[in-house]
Amino acid sequence: MFFNHKSHKSPLQPSIQLFYNSTCIYQGFLKDIPLKDSVIKDESNRFFNDPEPCDIHRTAVRLRITEELLIKLIEAEQSEGCQLLMDLCTFEKIDRIILN
Repeated sequence: MFFNHKSHKSPLQPSIQLFYNSTCIYQGFLKDIPLKDSVIKDESNRFFNDPEPCDIHRTAVRLRITEELLIKLIEAEQSEGCQLLMDLCTFEKIDRIILN
């Protein structure tokens, strides 16, 4: 009733596919993309002055990073987007991005 699970994709939750050598290495919501722990800690320290973030700060940092990332990916060329994702995420190599 109140907590119905929506089966359709929300426009506020963009999905992303990452590829390397024509193989899909990640498919899912951008908000769930695996970020490097060092990135989360660095940004938590910058935003909250918290070098060892709690779950609340980790979630807030993740949300902010992925929102900023979406804007950059929309504006960037493929090669720039791939490099940005490799810098932030746990994937070592990415050569193609599809945003949905």
